[in-house]
Amino acid sequence: MISFVAKSQELTVFYKEERRAHYSQLRSSVHKRFTSEEDLALIKDKAKVQGNQFAWFEFTSVLRIDKNKSIYYPQEEISNDTVNSAVSYGKEGEKLFISREISEREHSIVYINIQSKKKISTEYTYGNNYLISEDLTELDWEITKERKKIGKYECQKAILKHYYDESQIYASGGYLYYTTEVWFTDDIPYGFGPAGHWGLPGLILEFKKGKTRITLDKIIFDLDGFKIKPPVKGEKITREALELVPIMEFREH
Repeated sequence: MISFVAKSQELTVFYKEERRAHYSQLRSSVHKRFTSEEDLALIKDKAKVQGNQFAWFEFTSVLRIDKNKSIYYPQEEISNDTVNSAVSYGKEGEKLFISREISEREHSIVYINIQSKKKISTEYTYGNNYLISEDLTELDWEITKERKKIGKYECQKAILKHYYDESQIYASGGYLYYTTEVWFTDDIPYGFGPAGHWGLPGLILEFKKGKTRITLDKIIFDLDGFKIKPPVKGEKITREALELVPIMEFREH
């Protein structure tokens, strides 16, 4: 166990992030009316193949911590390369269509203030910045007994389950969910981490959620004059409205 003694409560944490280019939309439309299960299976199979072709990309993100507040952001502006293409499959290559859009710049800037219990974030998605202010909610972490060392820090594994809508359940009656897996260290007793994750007994050093992987690069016990303030950029919107953006984009196209 490393004894943590700091002259201040300021930290700057650098992470290496690896993500698969975001498969932001999968749209299927019909050139001719179809009802065949064979056609439906075909388009799903081809869409999966195309999704697997998308490249991984990497960037550096930064987490700044000052006592009971933090801000997380990409170190540099992420490329805004977008690929748009339409691919047709089916009988004579003209029956089923897949339109795909890939953007590497989807990211978040997340500010957390534990004292005021507020979370304010700028989220870039579907070509726009959105500003969301919301109450800071407790995350229901499950801390496991698994341990490992990351660099010089002793770490413990924690899991966060994200449940889908209650109507989506397994035939066995269990709810559908996906997980976030993290490794944190109480050697550094600051309960913050990447992308607005917080509430553990120590700093998150490693993070995995779906096709996003985040690993520790380095820690500096200083802010070097940096002032932690909430983001202000973006169209003001609620979290619930943001979740409807993909549906609105789909309808527009």
